[in-house]
Amino acid sequence: SAEKARIEKDIEKAESELKRVVGKLSNEKFTAKAPAEVVAKEREKEAALQTRIGALREQIAKLAELV
Repeated sequence: SAEKARIEKDIEKAESELKRVVGKLSNEKFTAKAPAEVVAKEREKEAALQTRIGALREQIAKLAELV
């Protein structure tokens, strides 16, 4: 259960960061004024966070099967 709590905490942190990144990318002023490299980096960060959250959720599912 300690491992599950740690994973859930990681999910919360990743979801919080994802929300921040999505907020940035949703802001038309940011996407219009920021250099293309910065916007691309934020999009990469968004994809990486979504992948990480998915992987962490899979880990929780596997732990649930073991219990």
